[in-house]
Amino acid sequence: MEKTTLSIRNLIFDLDETLILLPVDWSLIYRELGKLLGREVSSFTVTLSMLWGSDLYWEVSRFVEKYELESLSGLIVLDDSPYILRKLSESYTLNLTSLQSRKAIENVLSLIGIRDLFKVVVSRDERPTRRDQIKLVLSTGGYEASETVMVGDRVNDVLSALENGCKAVLIVRRMSELENLRKLELESEVLTLNSLMELYDILDKSGKSGV
Repeated sequence: MEKTTLSIRNLIFDLDETLILLPVDWSLIYRELGKLLGREVSSFTVTLSMLWGSDLYWEVSRFVEKYELESLSGLIVLDDSPYILRKLSESYTLNLTSLQSRKAIENVLSLIGIRDLFKVVVSRDERPTRRDQIKLVLSTGGYEASETVMVGDRVNDVLSALENGCKAVLIVRRMSELENLRKLELESEVLTLNSLMELYDILDKSGKSGV
């Protein structure tokens, strides 16, 4: 692993369920979105991608944003992420992608005191898919994909990173995501970890080596 980290300069993090947990009732949201759209909704990611470019996209986004903002009072910080990110920022450029709204993201980052750590932040207001969000981070930051790592908790984060030529880290919050990674036979291409502290331990050694 040390050899693969020698060229890393930039880190892109997912937000919800990677750095923090927003206790949004997605089952309720899916039911309400189903009524709004007149069809069954089982994936917010798929819905965003389908509606992108339409007025209905923004109507759906604002509807979900209401629940995101209401959930801030119950926000849970995962793995002492503010501390870990601040330490990583000493050696790496940090960026953020999230399918939360821009307003929700800014509120979260301000609430836990880490807004200053991120150079580029991309929300669903700018791009509707993780793949396109990563692409925007790369172009905005002027980063080389080969020097960039995407850190997320979903296989979609991994696939989106690899499609952009980036390295990928999967923080295993659900065993089902690890199982999906294995089904795709991608486990050898992705670093799978149980916590952000494990990521810090690996990258800190690399950063101190003069990366």
